[in-house]
Amino acid sequence: MSGWEGGRIWWSGRFVDALESGAETGRLERGRGYAATGAVRDLRVGPGEVLAKVQGSRPRPYRVSLMLPVLDDDQWATVTAALAGQPLFRAKLLSGELPPETERVFGVLGLALFPRGLDDLVLTCSCPDWGHPCKHAAATLYVLADSLDGDPFLLLTWLGRERGAFLSALRRHGRAAPGGTPTGDVAPPVRVQPDTGADAPATGEADGSAGADAPEEAAARFWSAAPLPAPPLSRALPVIGTVDAPAARSGASTCGPDPVEALTPLYARLVDPEAGAGAPWPSAAEKPPAATAMRRKPPVDGGPDG
Repeated sequence: MSGWEGGRIWWSGRFVDALESGAETGRLERGRGYAATGAVRDLRVGPGEVLAKVQGSRPRPYRVSLMLPVLDDDQWATVTAALAGQPLFRAKLLSGELPPETERVFGVLGLALFPRGLDDLVLTCSCPDWGHPCKHAAATLYVLADSLDGDPFLLLTWLGRERGAFLSALRRHGRAAPGGTPTGDVAPPVRVQPDTGADAPATGEADGSAGADAPEEAAARFWSAAPLPAPPLSRALPVIGTVDAPAARSGASTCGPDPVEALTPLYARLVDPEAGAGAPWPSAAEKPPAATAMRRKPPVDGGPDG
């Protein structure tokens, strides 16, 4: 192991930030120095435990163990279905990348992808130092973070699911029925908010509601589309005064007497005065309003227009 080179990728940097939160700076600095000199050897990551040997001041290296609680099979099934339910997540994971939204999916389900601090871990070392952590355990944590840069699936192995088993389950969950409905015992995915930054809390962390719902209920909401609004009610267009209006078609008048019947005698007199001499004039109620033509009187000599 060449020693710790720093978290170059977001997941290893996130791992180091979580471990350094609240830890004693002096002990971490000594562990960083051990990691940089290549004192950590034979690092092995297994479900629930990381083992390593760290060469100290004595001839025989110290044995270090980093223990973390693992997820059970039901929790892994829910997490895998949630990640496989989104094609982009699935493609990145199958290509060996850990998308940032993975941590948010874990948070929605009430689970932790990274240790939240040293208190989440059980650290043991064969050295006589009772400090927490001793420099040998701190060095092992930094070298583990360096290893995560090259293989983020070591973190999942530590949580209880080795890379091959996880990717096989991811492919199986990804082979869903048309329309995105999973088949078999695959749980539906869960909804997460879009990533707004590296330091953005996972859904529910800000208000303390993370994990309030059962994983099955949270899984049912992941990537499910919001309901569409109801379509607007169909409304009949207003009837404008046309001959096609319903009232006109039925023979009823909507604005007084029928103008055609009222004007027929007048039209007859205009066309043939003699033929229409005997035709009665329309009554006062039926007569159309007379239009008054405004005419200008011719100017008088010497007037204003002269």
